[in-house]
Order: sequence, then structure tokens, then C-alpha cells
Amino acid sequence: MHSPLIGQPQRLEPFKSFLSVIAKTQDPILISGPTGSGKKRIIQFLVQNGSFNQEPIFFINTLQFSEALWVQAQGVLKARGTLVIEGIEHLPLILQSKLKNWLAGQGPLLSEKDVIPTDWRIISTCLSPEEVWEDLVYDFPYHIQLPSLNEVVEDIPYHIKYFLRDKSIRYVRYFFLLKTFFHKWQGNLRELEHYLIQAMSYYCSLGPSSGLNGGEEVFGEKKMRYYQDILKGEWWYYPYRFPPDFTRYLATILNKTDFRKKIIEENQVIPLLDNEPGFLVFDMTDPDFEKKAIQVYYTFSDYLNQQSK
Repeated sequence: MHSPLIGQPQRLEPFKSFLSVIAKTQDPILISGPTGSGKKRIIQFLVQNGSFNQEPIFFINTLQFSEALWVQAQGVLKARGTLVIEGIEHLPLILQSKLKNWLAGQGPLLSEKDVIPTDWRIISTCLSPEEVWEDLVYDFPYHIQLPSLNEVVEDIPYHIKYFLRDKSIRYVRYFFLLKTFFHKWQGNLRELEHYLIQAMSYYCSLGPSSGLNGGEEVFGEKKMRYYQDILKGEWWYYPYRFPPDFTRYLATILNKTDFRKKIIEENQVIPLLDNEPGFLVFDMTDPDFEKKAIQVYYTFSDYLNQQSK
């Protein structure tokens, strides 16, 4: 079964081992993290790897919480299952207080007969624990806090490869990766996925008849697709949020330093056209694609730091 968790193995493997232990317990879990940071992926992993993987699961969004929805949850889960309560920070304080007592088996949530079933597993989510009643946060034996994508940018090429796994794309331009590394992802994984969908639409709109600039070209006898770089200055394309230093020194680094020469010599990128420095690409079929992409990010960051001094 494919793991829903994606990212740099050095960071991810210890985390997965930790989650595998938690998955086998029945204690309530709180998962916090910004919008789009992968909370549902964590839930999927916990369910897949725990003793409740064959049991029903019911999601309650607290913005739509009602007695009718609660009755529906009880009907679906019955005596055993997983209840996911999404966005507990949106519950009124009185309900957060009742939830705290209910989780501890010390009172009902809605009706007097409403006692937590002994074989229910409770997983709750929130954007930030600071937005939840403090006493409720401390009543969760397990609290998993997820970082924003901007804090784990090394995961980005792994996500890109996953999102494009079913596309007939082999090459991605180095500049496209630089943009994804330095863009400020307010929507995190969700925004990245939708950004790639939009980039794919842009790529398709160029049409395969325009060769390297649009989609297809024949190199020798092998047809290969190329993921077009989409930073063209079109105001309608995407509202990029780059750090000031990135936009200030980008042209200088690319045109007045040996940055591009360096990443070619160190075999981090492939020059598809010798006379066109802009066509430096990563091969996504390369088993070291992600490592090379990260190394280019580190190399560019070093040049950026030198320019900023």
C-alpha cells in the first residue's frame, strides 16, 4: 500500500516510525498545522497502519457541527470506528469544555446518554493549538504539530514528482524548481498541488506543435516531453510571493555569476541545448532527481547570501 506521506527520507522516515507507534494505540490524537500542511495525510497514515484500518471512519467539520450530524456519526461508527473532528478551534468554548470532559469519559457531549464508546478512536485537528482552549489541548495524549511547507522546502521536489507521476513529463526546468523553492506557500501542500495543476494547463495551452517551447521535441529517436518554464511575466498566470532578495538578485546571479556553469559542472542539471543556458533541466526519471534539485536550491541560496552581504 502506497504511503500517503511524502518528503525527504532523512526527515520523513523517523517521523513515520513515530506515527506507526501512535497508530497502534487508541488514545485521542490532536493534529495541528497550517492550512494545507497535510493533516489529512497524517490521518490516512494513522488509519492505514493501526488496528482501526478495517473500521468505518466519519469526519465532522466543526463549522457544520449539529446534533443531526452527531447522530449520523453514531449511526455510521456504531460500536467501533474512527471519529475525526476537524477544526476544533471553531467550536464554542462551552462545547470545547464538553469535548474535554467527553474525551476523559467524564460527561456527555450533547445529550445525557452521550458517552464516548470504548472502541471509538478520536482524532482531532486544528490550525494552531493557540487557537484552542488550553485545557482541551492538554487532554490529548498525543499532539502532532505539522510545519508549513516553507519550513521543509527540501520536501518540494518529492511532492512535485508525486503530483506529476501520471503525466507524460520527463524534464523540468531548473528555474521552475527555483520558483517553487522560494515562493512563500501560504496554502502549503494544497496550494502547491493546485499551482502544478495550473502550470500544467499553461503547459498544455502552448500546444505540442511549437517544439521545445511548447511541449514536444525529438532528440535522436526518442520523443521526450518538457515541462515548460512558466515565469514569463504574464500578470494573469500566478501571484508569486517571492522574498525581496530573490527578485532583487535573481538576474545578477543568473547572468553575472558562474552559478549556471557550476550546476552544470557538478552534474546537477542537464543542458538540453548547449547554446541556450535557460534550458537547463532535471530529469525526473533520474533516481537522484530530488537530491539534485535540493542541491541546486542550496547552491543558489549560497549565491543569494553572497549577494545579500
